[in-house]
Amino acid sequence: MDILACPVSDCRSQLRLEVFASHNLESDSEDIEEIDEALITCPKCGRWYPVIDGIACMLPDNLRLDGKQRIEETKFLERWKERISSNIIERGIPFSLTSKD
Repeated sequence: MDILACPVSDCRSQLRLEVFASHNLESDSEDIEEIDEALITCPKCGRWYPVIDGIACMLPDNLRLDGKQRIEETKFLERWKERISSNIIERGIPFSLTSKD
């Protein structure tokens, strides 16, 4: 997370991560937390990006608004809506649970 920045070209702000589900991987030297589901947010532009099945979905807005990606990200919002800020649930960018577009 220290090296990730918002992918929006006129933003590039440092991102925040909130982990919802994870598991530990055991190695010989240390335990490593592997993130299963999380929310990445940009405090500057207000965009949100889900981590689903360990994969950060940081596609451009136009690729998130339709098809399978929209369906999966909407399911993510529904699944975690009790833990996600109401601002994202109601007015998230590029879409929210109340979006009609």
